[in-house]
Amino acid sequence: MNNNPLQPGSNKEIKTPIRPKGFFKKYDPEQTVFDKEIKTSIKPILTINERPKSFGVTLLYAFQVTLVDFTPFIWAGAFVALAGLPDSVIPIMISTCFLAMGIGTLIQTILGNRLPIVQGPSSSVLTAMGPVAAIYGFPAMWGAVIVGGILETFIGASRLLGSIRKFIPPVVTGSVVTAIGFVAAKISLTWIFGSGKPIHLVLALIAFLFALFLKFKCKGILSNAFVLISVLVVGVLISTIVGEYDWAKVSAAQWFAMPKLFPFKGFGGTTKPFVFIGIAILGGFTGYIGSIFESIGDYAATCAVCGEEYKVKHINKGIAAEGAGCIVSGLLGALPVTSYTQNIGIIAATGIASRFVTQVAAVMFLLYGLSPKLAMMLACMPRSVVGGVFAISASLIMFSGIDVVISDTRDFANNLISGTAIGFAVMLPFYATTTGAKWANTLGSFGKMYVTNSIFIAVTVGIVMNILIRYVFNAKSEENDKT
Repeated sequence: MNNNPLQPGSNKEIKTPIRPKGFFKKYDPEQTVFDKEIKTSIKPILTINERPKSFGVTLLYAFQVTLVDFTPFIWAGAFVALAGLPDSVIPIMISTCFLAMGIGTLIQTILGNRLPIVQGPSSSVLTAMGPVAAIYGFPAMWGAVIVGGILETFIGASRLLGSIRKFIPPVVTGSVVTAIGFVAAKISLTWIFGSGKPIHLVLALIAFLFALFLKFKCKGILSNAFVLISVLVVGVLISTIVGEYDWAKVSAAQWFAMPKLFPFKGFGGTTKPFVFIGIAILGGFTGYIGSIFESIGDYAATCAVCGEEYKVKHINKGIAAEGAGCIVSGLLGALPVTSYTQNIGIIAATGIASRFVTQVAAVMFLLYGLSPKLAMMLACMPRSVVGGVFAISASLIMFSGIDVVISDTRDFANNLISGTAIGFAVMLPFYATTTGAKWANTLGSFGKMYVTNSIFIAVTVGIVMNILIRYVFNAKSEENDKT
């Protein structure tokens, strides 16, 4: 008999304490975020507290995680472009970002919400920090990173976010998870078509088909590790054969390099590792707000694909841990970290939800940061190969969100809440980056970040629509009306 409240056929009733009156009262951290049973079609092979049968298999699964979550190479370059910095900054920042990923992931999985969540460079925060660095300089940016991390830690520890959970029912959170699936699909397609080279499209197609073959025609390790195997075979072996893997860069990279605090001290003639400027801190913290909202959705998606009840403690402890990881990032000279959507896709696709696997992956990230050569081996694989495999994960995330949405009451109000949140989350960024780009550029750094951030939009629009429909206009659930 299935007693998992997130799986079809479950007969387990989630009991929650009586809510105290008032919007901002504190709640029991063990209380579930939602008041009713949530179902999803994804069933994990290994739950968060289980371990693979052998350490060798653990290493295989963990390596698979790192192959998909190696986007420091992408975000470091994006940040340098936004900040107007020289390309010489990129190699150091790549290594520091890997170190921050490892430390942040260990903090989250050991001391934070203890879900199998990978922490990595935050696109929301870096898009806010780029203009800060360009206008106020590197020291001001690092000051904003550190203060932002302290504020995020305080927000999580204060339990404020958990206390307002009534504004994020399943229909809202499911919409956010669906939006995350669209974002993951965008990442996948960007990697597939980014270079525009026909050979990369062919490699992406081969990786996609090979991944499907391993998943559906093979069993055991071959099926469970289909992401890793398909990426290695196509991304290294076949890419080498067709001349698309750059072994020269791998050979030139060092095997080992010790990290140091504030590696950019003295960069550009500056003498201080960081300074605190109020406007710079405020501008940078807008990115932290977007990151917090994204993470709330990521936690829900992670719980859904792991077969876990989404509890108030996951929000509070998770955000506090993320803030601590961002403080470490600032000290190491890395981009601030947040929960990674890509890892949710890996769990959804493989069924490997073991927190221990994620912790081993965190140690690997540390090794990548200490070994430029290992990191370069990942960087030299064509992005299209990873994108072809990740397309499978993106689709599974998307439909896990739809599962959560339809688990709530199907009525006009909820359909309107979800449809509006998903519609705005998908189409507003599309408009703001195409025909509406000129308009988006007039909104300032925060406004531009908002209208181009699908997850931020999904969270805010979903919450606002829920408040308007359920609390301002007092629309009752049709399910309640029937009773």
